[in-house]
Amino acid sequence: MDSSATLVHYDILDLSYTYMQFIDHVAKGAALYKAFSWKIARAAALLLLFGMFLLMYVTAPQEAAIMDEIAHIPAGYSYVAYQDMRINPEHPPLLKDLAGLPLAFLNLNFPETAASWQTDLNGQWKLGELFLYESGNDPDRILFWARLGPMLLTVLFGFLLFRFGKEWFGARVALLALALFALSPALLAHGKYVTTDVAAAFGFFLAIAYFIRYLYAQNRHNLIAAGLAFGVAQALKFSLVLLVPLFIGFIILWAFAHHAGRSWKEMFKPLWRLATRTFLIFIIGYVAIIWPLYQIHVWNYPVAPATQAERDEIVASALSLCRDLDTIKIPVSQYRDTVCNLKTFRPRVIAETFIWMSDKPIVHPFAQYALGVLMVGQRAVGGNTTFFLGKVARDAWWYYFPVVYLLKEPLAMHVLSLAALLIMLGALRTHIRKKMFAGWRTWRERLAAFTRTYFIEIVLAIFIAFYWASSIAANLNIGIRHVIPTFPFMFLLVSRIILGHLRKKPDFAFTLEPSMMKRLISFYTRKAWKYGILFAIVMWYVISVLAHYPFYIAYFNELAGGPANGYKYVVDSNLDWGQDLKRLAQFVETNNIDKIRVHYFGGGSPKYYLGDKFIPWWSSRGPESGWYAISATFLAEAFGTPVGRYTRTEQDSYLWLRGKTPVTVIGNSIFVYKID
Repeated sequence: MDSSATLVHYDILDLSYTYMQFIDHVAKGAALYKAFSWKIARAAALLLLFGMFLLMYVTAPQEAAIMDEIAHIPAGYSYVAYQDMRINPEHPPLLKDLAGLPLAFLNLNFPETAASWQTDLNGQWKLGELFLYESGNDPDRILFWARLGPMLLTVLFGFLLFRFGKEWFGARVALLALALFALSPALLAHGKYVTTDVAAAFGFFLAIAYFIRYLYAQNRHNLIAAGLAFGVAQALKFSLVLLVPLFIGFIILWAFAHHAGRSWKEMFKPLWRLATRTFLIFIIGYVAIIWPLYQIHVWNYPVAPATQAERDEIVASALSLCRDLDTIKIPVSQYRDTVCNLKTFRPRVIAETFIWMSDKPIVHPFAQYALGVLMVGQRAVGGNTTFFLGKVARDAWWYYFPVVYLLKEPLAMHVLSLAALLIMLGALRTHIRKKMFAGWRTWRERLAAFTRTYFIEIVLAIFIAFYWASSIAANLNIGIRHVIPTFPFMFLLVSRIILGHLRKKPDFAFTLEPSMMKRLISFYTRKAWKYGILFAIVMWYVISVLAHYPFYIAYFNELAGGPANGYKYVVDSNLDWGQDLKRLAQFVETNNIDKIRVHYFGGGSPKYYLGDKFIPWWSSRGPESGWYAISATFLAEAFGTPVGRYTRTEQDSYLWLRGKTPVTVIGNSIFVYKID
C-alpha cells in the first residue's frame, strides 16, 4: 500500500472515530437532559401535590360539616371502633374507614344507648347530630381529624395520576395533567370532605390504570394487582360496578386491535381467554378485598333476630313498609335492616335472595355489600329535589350535568378542551383521508392499527363518554361532584392531545437550499407562539382558581358571572352544602347581633355555633323584625318555579322575602337579611 493511500485510510478512520465520539457525546447529553428534565418534572409534581394538600389543609378548619358528613363521620367511627356496619350501608366503608381511623385515638363519646343506634332503621342523621354536637365531643376537632384521611387520599390520587400519566404519555403530559388536577376547584372543594365523590374518582382511575397495565403485560403479577385494584375500587363507591361492563368493552377493543387480521371466528379464542382472565380479576377483587373487608365490618353487627317471634314481627312490619319499627322496638340486626331497606325493591326475586343471605354464615358479608348496591339503585330511580336554572323539580334534566360543568369548571379548562377537540378532529380527518378507505379488509386492519397505537387514549375517551352518558341518564341531579370521576381522564387526554400536537416535528424534508433556514425559523417561531399561548391559558387557569380562595365549593367561572351569581343557576353541593356556618357565626359575633333567625341547609349545628343567638326559622313562620340567615338552597327552592312532580305551597315560598336585598351573603351560600 502506498503512503497516500495509507494517509487516506487513517484520515477516514480518524474521521469515523471523531464522528462516533460526537454521537456518543450527543447520546450522553440527551440522556443527561432527559434525566434532568425528569428530576425537574418530579420536583414540580411534588410541589403541586404539596400545594394542593396545603390549600385543603388550610381551608378545611374554616368550614363546618357539610350535609353528607353528618352521616359519614359517625359511620366511619362506628366501623373502626365497633366493627358494626348498621349505619350508612348505602355507601361502601373504605373512605369512611380512613376518616374514622384517626378518631379511634381521640377518646370520643359515642351515643351507643341512643335509639338511633339501638333500634332505628339506619338512624344515621340523628346519630350524627348526637355524636358531633350532643355527646360532649369537640365537633371541630372531629372534623379536622376525619378530613385528614380524604385529603391524603386526594394527594395520593394526584401522585398516581402523575405516575401513570408518565408511564403512558411521558413526564410533560403527566405534569400538565397534574397541574390541572391539583388546581381543579371541584377537587380542592370535595377532596377534603368525608364524602365518596373524589374517592370514587380515585377508584375508577386506580382500577382502569392497573387493568391497562395488565393488558399490556399479561402476567400473574399484573393480574393480581388489577384484581386488588378492582376490589379497592368496589370498596369506595357502589357506582364502580360500572367497571364490569367497561372492562368487558375494553377487552373486546383490545382483541380487535391485536387480532384484526384474523377472521371473527379466529378472534374468539384469544378474546375468550382474555375474558376468563378478566373474570378472574373480578373474583380476586370480591374475594380478596370485598369479602374480608365486609366481614370485619359486620363482625359485631347482630346477624339475625334473637327469637323466631322477632323474625315474624320483622316480616309483618315489612309488609306495612316497616313503619312499626319505632314503636315495637325490634333490636337492630342485619336481617331486619335488609328486609326493611329492600321493602320496595323490584324485582323481588333479587331482594329476597339477599334477604335470605343476610343471616347465613360466610355469605352474609356479601349480602351487606349487595344491600348497598340495591339501595343506591333505588335512590337513582327515585330522584332528588333540585333547583336548576330557575326551576325546581324532583325529576332530572338531561342537560343538567353539561350545563353545570360548563359553568362550574374554569373557563381556561374549556378553552384547552376545545383546542384538544379541534386538534383531534383535524388529525382524524387527515388519517381517514390518507389511509383508511382502501377496501374493507385493509380498512379494518388500518382501524385496528390505529386502535393499537392509540389504545390508551381511546380507553380514556370511552370511559368519559360512558360515565357521562350514565350520569345524564340517571334520575339524580345533585351536583358537579357526581361527574368528578371523569375529570382526571379529561386532564390526561387534553394534555396528551395538546402537547402531542406541540411536539410535532417539521413535516418537510431537510435540504441544503437557502430557503431551508427560513422555513425552520418560521416553523419553530409558530411552535414557540403555541407554547406561549398554552402557558398563558394555564396561568389563567391557575389565577382564576387561586383568586377564589377559600370558597372552592362555590366556584363558578366567568360565564356564570363568578361565585356571586352561582345561586341563580344551581345550589345544593354546587354552591351551598352547609360549609359556611362557622363564617356566619363569625359575622354574628363581629356585628354584635343578639338574635338571628336561621334556616340552615347542611351538616353543621346552628345551635352549637350560635348558642342562644340562634332561633330556628322557616318560611311558614312568617316575618318579624330582626336578622335572618337563609341558606341559598332553601331560598332557591322557595323562589324557583315548581315543575313536574314537585309542588310547593305559598306558605313555603318565602313570599315575605321576595324583592328584599340581603345585607350580605356569607361565603356566597348563606343570605343574611335584616327586617325592620
